[in-house]
Amino acid sequence: MAALPDGTVVDDVWKACAYGDMAKLRQYVAEDPTLVNAPDKTGFVPLQWAALNNRVAAAAFLIEKGAAVNATDGESQTAMHWACVRGSLPTAECLLRNGARLDILDSRGYTPTHVAAQYGHTGMIYHFKTRWDADVDAADGDGRTPLHWAAYKGFPDAVKLLLFCEADVMKQDSEGCTPLHWAAIRGKAEAAHTLAQAGGVAVLSATDADGNTPPQLATDKGHAGLGGFLAKTRSRLTNKKGKFWREKGMAVACFALIVGLVLTFATRVMLAPGLPPLTGAPYFWSLCVIALASYGLYVMYKVSYCDPGFVKIGHVPAGMMRELDASGGWREDGSRAELTPETRRLHHPELKAGNWSALCTTCKIVKPWGVKHCSTTNRCVYRFDHYCPWMGNVIGKKNHRDFLIFLCLENAAMAISFCVALGRLNAVGPPMAWWTHAWIVIFLIWDACVLLPVLGLAAAQTHQAMENITTNELANAHRYAYLRDEHGKFRNPFDRGSKLKNLAGFCAQRNDEEKTQARWAMNKSEMEGLIG
Repeated sequence: MAALPDGTVVDDVWKACAYGDMAKLRQYVAEDPTLVNAPDKTGFVPLQWAALNNRVAAAAFLIEKGAAVNATDGESQTAMHWACVRGSLPTAECLLRNGARLDILDSRGYTPTHVAAQYGHTGMIYHFKTRWDADVDAADGDGRTPLHWAAYKGFPDAVKLLLFCEADVMKQDSEGCTPLHWAAIRGKAEAAHTLAQAGGVAVLSATDADGNTPPQLATDKGHAGLGGFLAKTRSRLTNKKGKFWREKGMAVACFALIVGLVLTFATRVMLAPGLPPLTGAPYFWSLCVIALASYGLYVMYKVSYCDPGFVKIGHVPAGMMRELDASGGWREDGSRAELTPETRRLHHPELKAGNWSALCTTCKIVKPWGVKHCSTTNRCVYRFDHYCPWMGNVIGKKNHRDFLIFLCLENAAMAISFCVALGRLNAVGPPMAWWTHAWIVIFLIWDACVLLPVLGLAAAQTHQAMENITTNELANAHRYAYLRDEHGKFRNPFDRGSKLKNLAGFCAQRNDEEKTQARWAMNKSEMEGLIG
């Protein structure tokens, strides 16, 4: 008898399928052709063992010899169910091409998609939906969908994909539980955060058969941190009182700080009691301070209230669609079948590459490079830099330049006013006499305390503009695949070749990031075509 290197003896057709021993498999089937559909002593057929261990050649051979692809065992499971346990996608595709069905229920009511969700095989769920139009809202014997199971097991990528495929976030099972209830019960924080973000107030307030909401269940099951987060999120979404002060309160404080500095400068430095009136250059520069600070406040207003570059809900970049349509990059196996916008979304190159982190289930988009979902505004933003509470807004593609202009204007105003104030004190006499004009000393200290951090922020923002990279990208470079080359080293695909070109593009607010990504997608598609 044949033995494997680990000592396992392949002495029957089922072991031959499980271990992929094609020579023994052919021998056994040649001796007894009925073995292709024969169950072993536990009731499992050879095709199930081949599917479980991803033995594509064995599965293809069995089907060629007459194996029933939809044969079931004592638990009513097919070979497709078994393939989904270990994510055996190549074998699953072989089965599907030979008539395997995705709607067969086992004894618990599970479809193969349920099983894939239970084991966190996100790529398999994606394949079933995009290639075979699997029903992602199919309910098992207890009324639970694949989304319920992905949430219960805590597979955030599977949760994101199912939500992106329009799985029902509000679907309740036989116990009245939504997927968020199960994530809360098990303390699966990342899955719960995604579901709460996608479902909003409705899913956070949904009650099960016993009247419990997800925040209550999380707390009752000992997940106090998660319960607190869910309760706080629900409170924030439902409480509309004080919304202005929550969003713009620190911006008002920033505005008041600048106005306070300007008024103090005008009344206590320019018009300081006991000092001669300003004339000549000091007077000119003092007027410049007021002009710069005033214009800076106008720019601040623009930054605070403009659209920072919100991505349209459900948006697919037009440039990328045109590029991929021209290259056939949206197609599968050369198919020229017409695709809907929803299908185009699912066939995005980032998803084909398994980059599930690019999914935004709230905005229903595959995030282009440089786009990030802002938890404060609950919107995705182009070239997201950071959320600035001092502006009361996100700093993104459409207001980043103005934000830097604001910083430069206020820095210039503070630096000049510091010099003018210091000059006024020098006219008083030695430092010991400065305290006779305490307001000027107070202004200098106040001005310096604000100037230094703002100067540092402006320097950092200018440097990043010259590199054409955002604060978010710098802080999370390890998380973004597009910021790494094939060797895993940092690379910036948005670099235009020189610091001056980068700065010019930043100032002109050039919108070429999508073109950069589209070219990458085309090149990747062409390379895969050559390899395949």
